[in-house]
Amino acid sequence: MVLLTILFFLPLLASAKSWHSFWYDLGLFGIHPTVSYESFDLQAPELNVIKSDPRCEDGHILLTPRGMFYPEPGPLIFDNAGNLVWMENKYGMVMDLKVQHYKGRDYLTFWAGEDDGTRGNGQYYMLDSSYEVAHIITAANGLMGDLHEFKLTENGTALMTIYEMTPADLTSVGGPSDGWIYDGVFQEVDLETGEVVFQWRARDHYAVDEAYSPLGDKGREPTKASAWDYFHINSVDKDAEGNYLVSSRYMHTLTCVKPSGDLCWVLGGKRNMFQDLSEDGSATGFSWQHHARWHPDNIVTVFDNGADEDEITTDHSRGLMISLDLDAMTATTLQVFNPPDGWLSRSQGSVQVMPDTGNVFVGWGRTPAWTEFTADGEVLCDVHFSPRWFFRLGWVKSYRTEKAKWVGTPSYPPTFQLEDGGDRLYVSWNGATEVAGWVLQGSGDPHAQDADFETLDYIPKTGFETCFDLPQTAHPYLRVAAVGFDGKDLGYTNVFETDPEYSPSSSSSSFLLFSDMYLPELLLSSLALAGVFIAIWKSRQLFPSFALVSRWFTRHNTRF
Repeated sequence: MVLLTILFFLPLLASAKSWHSFWYDLGLFGIHPTVSYESFDLQAPELNVIKSDPRCEDGHILLTPRGMFYPEPGPLIFDNAGNLVWMENKYGMVMDLKVQHYKGRDYLTFWAGEDDGTRGNGQYYMLDSSYEVAHIITAANGLMGDLHEFKLTENGTALMTIYEMTPADLTSVGGPSDGWIYDGVFQEVDLETGEVVFQWRARDHYAVDEAYSPLGDKGREPTKASAWDYFHINSVDKDAEGNYLVSSRYMHTLTCVKPSGDLCWVLGGKRNMFQDLSEDGSATGFSWQHHARWHPDNIVTVFDNGADEDEITTDHSRGLMISLDLDAMTATTLQVFNPPDGWLSRSQGSVQVMPDTGNVFVGWGRTPAWTEFTADGEVLCDVHFSPRWFFRLGWVKSYRTEKAKWVGTPSYPPTFQLEDGGDRLYVSWNGATEVAGWVLQGSGDPHAQDADFETLDYIPKTGFETCFDLPQTAHPYLRVAAVGFDGKDLGYTNVFETDPEYSPSSSSSSFLLFSDMYLPELLLSSLALAGVFIAIWKSRQLFPSFALVSRWFTRHNTRF
């Protein structure tokens, strides 16, 4: 009874926002809570903003959710307040959405294609500010572009990862002499010509017995279908001197590759070349990591997963900022960015240093959350896009989550929807970032010029969708104009007809959190959920079953 009482009264004593957040993270609203709109067909993930702070850098959140309980994957953009800005589902499976610069313009870039749980086979898209496809980039030499990396350089080239199946002798790890591996390859390709500027292969530099990931179902048979992923390349970056930084998840290494293709140094793994000066050994002791990036003064950042689907080497994932002394060959962890609730993300993830504030933005990968920290590790903003209760199952996830400034000016018009009865009008503009407000306009002529429309109402834009209560008007034709911050019209909805004799209802429906209609449902939900927790707590035999189910889902999730 004590547990039941706590579960019921705790959210009631809190604010409405805390109440909603509490039940959200317990899964009361489902594994994939969504927000529906009247004027837009797609449903966006509902965000649970655990913490916000004005010190979080201004920008847009870019993520690519997918998973067992995310039926329509695609790219998404949210604003800093958690409002939807843009989403699309026509590209299918999408990974690694980010803003990149090419020839003086910003582009949204991402990979789209098919994945087999190890690699991706697809191509890379570059969308301009109007969300039109400006470029489609493919890997060269007859190879397929992989999902793990597509990074533009300042020289008009693109870095991309590739997984190629190739024969290999696996006897040193207990496999056949005529076995097969996934070779970790990256290319640097000229964007204009499509020609390869540089290509590197892991098999030329790393032996199979340097991997920490053992042979499993894959690798034991001498067939191409049984190819073993021994290296697992998952990020590539390039510095101003032309050196490349390569992350190998299964080697636990960050490798510096010279422009000649030779190795400069290896950080971490069985071939580590650095003395670790950090008290906790994290500068060289990261494992199963993702998203390594160069920074000035020989500093690198990396997302340290600390686990894969089968092995755990630490109790929680984290972002790391590491300083390298290349003369003394020492490595020192400058800062650790720990998850607010200590969770472990078994795959995927990203660490990004923000350009204006120096804040560090961490996407938790297989754990559906992102966190923004100060440079010294203080949590500023923390957001979930699926319930905390289901984090370890990986049913909703995003390969990376990044933050960037983006200006979207769609080539298509705003959309609208009249509510049944015609007393309310909903309007939105998917992807538009520069709208300050909406102006309801009326005219007696459906073909009137812009100057002939009369202003009837104005509402500042505060979220993705805006609602007008339609006034009584003699104008039979209406439209809505999107107004920019400079006061100029940015675009218009299509003109629609309304009944000039219609008088809108003075009453409107509202939803009260603790209304008489909702309170019984709240009581029933609270009692039911409390009962489940009490049953699990008292019935010890349920725990092994839950552990088995959890382990099954963990092992059957992707190895990104």
